[in-house]
Amino acid sequence: MPIFEFICSKCEEQFEELVSSADSKVKCPFCGSARTEKQFSAFSSSSSSGSHGGGCAPSGGG
Repeated sequence: MPIFEFICSKCEEQFEELVSSADSKVKCPFCGSARTEKQFSAFSSSSSSGSHGGGCAPSGGG
């Protein structure tokens, strides 16, 4: 199951949640509101210019 970032429209708390599909309704763990919105993850949008790591492949140093 993928993990998504959400923000609650009622209390404005941000949280992560494992969901079975992208269309799943998620309730806020702080206030219980169902008025949540999926956020664009900064991790998935970061560029990898010149940086290494974050992948599953072993590093070649060893």
